[in-house]
Amino acid sequence: MNTKQECIAAINLKFKAGLSSNNTSYSNINKSKNVWWLNIATSKFKAPVNLLLKTEDGVFWINLPIGFVTSIKKTFKIREDKDVVDLEINAGSNNFLLDLKSGGTGFDFNTFVKEEIFLF
Repeated sequence: MNTKQECIAAINLKFKAGLSSNNTSYSNINKSKNVWWLNIATSKFKAPVNLLLKTEDGVFWINLPIGFVTSIKKTFKIREDKDVVDLEINAGSNNFLLDLKSGGTGFDFNTFVKEEIFLF
């Protein structure tokens, strides 16, 4: 499970989840900073959004249902030039799974972890 497609296929097989490239964003931990960086089109939040955050040992599957926040624009930093939610999710032990992006509100994704899937 090293690519987005492999992770999606494995999760769909095990959990019958219905993940696809359209409703799922994927990120590896950044090499220069201990975070997962994602840019997700604001239009995607009209439906549930899945995040796959890859680690050395596996992947965190985060499911964000419709209405998980009252306002995307008030909760997250929006890159106006691309109309995307600009996420920088902490992969370190302090403030794990919190959005660190300046302009964001420090949103905590821990509540929305659906599964932590380990590689064998």
